Amino acid sequence: MELYKEFIEKGINPFIIFDSNAQVLDYNDEGEYILSVIDKDELFNLAVSHASMRFGFKHSFLDIDIGHSSFCALTVGYLDSDMIGIMLHKNVCSKRFRSEKEELQFSNIFTLIDIAINTNLEDKVKIVTDYDVSIPEFKINIARFLQLLNKIFQALKESKEIKIKVAIATGRSIKIENRKYQVIVLEIQSSLIRNLEPIKDEEFIISFEKDKIHIELPFIT
Repeated sequence: MELYKEFIEKGINPFIIFDSNAQVLDYNDEGEYILSVIDKDELFNLAVSHASMRFGFKHSFLDIDIGHSSFCALTVGYLDSDMIGIMLHKNVCSKRFRSEKEELQFSNIFTLIDIAINTNLEDKVKIVTDYDVSIPEFKINIARFLQLLNKIFQALKESKEIKIKVAIATGRSIKIENRKYQVIVLEIQSSLIRNLEPIKDEEFIISFEKDKIHIELPFIT
């Protein structure tokens, strides 16, 4: 049961339990973030409006944007009239990746990150890196990638510390024109991430998680 509880606690889908008076009784890590960006009464009303007519659980498929996160479905359940729970399902798997191959060039991702850092951040910002330096050069839209990084680092230039991680995502792939590619994940972490306006770019897969922004790139060689 402890493992079961940890899966709920550490899962990417927000989970919140309310009492009959719309007071929050419990939530997981992602639920805590959602409660920080949306009024709890609004979330409670969302749960009630999508609940089953009888005791039990009901799944609804709909598109909802809350904070930096996009959701494609929700599950609402209640076993009595005292408590009701809601789980929002993140929309992280359905995006079709688009990439104009004629605009791709071989480049070193670490060099591009350094260029963006030196262009936008002052020396007072502490940069902590965790790089898988075994990642070789791969094809990327250099101009679009630098534009994205410049936008992010400009927004984070008042950060005291920024953590940057680059790694190959185990077990993940991106499908482009019926061909699967491994995924390179760039993760940028800062206490100011929560204040960022949502950033979207059709060239990349971008998602937010509390104080982190994730950028997924196809490993095209």
